[in-house]
Amino acid sequence: MDIPDWIRWISSVFAAVQLLYVYRAVQLARRAEPGRRTDHRLEAADHAVGMVLSLGLALGAVSVLVFGAPVLLAILSWQGIRSGLARRAVGAAPAPGAGAAPGGEA
Repeated sequence: MDIPDWIRWISSVFAAVQLLYVYRAVQLARRAEPGRRTDHRLEAADHAVGMVLSLGLALGAVSVLVFGAPVLLAILSWQGIRSGLARRAVGAAPAPGAGAAPGGEA
């Protein structure tokens, strides 16, 4: 695959930036309570696979792109499903002042 040098350099810099995001997401996952760890772990996996794809592009390795793209698609789908379910759970919960009035008052 013939990739111009300037794209290789930009891709390498982008991979280095993503490494910082992976580190940040792992630190947040280590400090989070058990219910929120999955979100941070998915974010770390998203950035890690993105970093690998960026390096694959920088090195011109088509096989890395071919095998990494479906993994990234699965991670992004999982994140989307989790956020959709979280929004649905928040939308289904009654508002704090929208219940029955105490003492039968209307």
